Amino acid sequence: MLFESQWLRCRESALPVPGLPPFLDGLSVLHISDVHAGQPGLNIRTLDKALRWARVRDLDLVFLTGDILGGGRDAGLCLRMLSTLRPRIGMFAVPGNHEYGLSKNPFAHRPFVHPWQAAGIDMLRDECRVVPVERAGGSGRLLICGADYLTGGYGLEDRLQDAGYGSGGDLALLLAHRPPDIGDPAYATFPVAFVGHTHGGQIRLPSPRGPVLVHKEKFPYVEGVHRIGSCVLVLSHGVGTSFMPFRLLTRPEVVLYRLAVVGTV
Repeated sequence: MLFESQWLRCRESALPVPGLPPFLDGLSVLHISDVHAGQPGLNIRTLDKALRWARVRDLDLVFLTGDILGGGRDAGLCLRMLSTLRPRIGMFAVPGNHEYGLSKNPFAHRPFVHPWQAAGIDMLRDECRVVPVERAGGSGRLLICGADYLTGGYGLEDRLQDAGYGSGGDLALLLAHRPPDIGDPAYATFPVAFVGHTHGGQIRLPSPRGPVLVHKEKFPYVEGVHRIGSCVLVLSHGVGTSFMPFRLLTRPEVVLYRLAVVGTV
């Protein structure tokens, strides 16, 4: 289990998005989640493997979906390591429960303030960033919205309306730490949502019917890409481990997604 916590899976994958403006076809998004840099374990080593793989890739966007830091001395080191990424458009993050010190983990008892901006990371707390994009074949806007862990994305729909979202060249992307509950209006608002939190279960026990989660929350999915209504939900295994430095049947991962027009993959 200690070995598996270091057995990082790095992969590239097409991500078909319904209604994707054609000029955004091929846009690359590096998804990193749940590093848990500030607690004892080998998480920083795993992150180093992920970043060495990512630095030589063509990156348009980097999304960090929560529980990246926490307490401990490795939090600052983690930000310095992440600052070496150079995506064309930008690097965006949302806080998870560990950024607020909310956890059963004894090493995460209080919130910590870290220099995200100095590392080139735009931390979104119930905010949307409107980013003009020009690529071969057209131009338009990305509206990158981040849900705060404590509120779950309060007011994001209003912020999209204020930005005039809805033209043919617009694409709204949601970042959240915990997956929105089934029935959450976010699934009717955002074509794509990138989330983390579950660690893919982190420890799953073998059984005749397949791997069984040791711990499972109410949300029906713990990994992979799922279509929920009109939204594509992208759920990461995460890079690090929490509470115990172990994984079983749930390798850590970092994924470079390339957005694709439905029907072209």
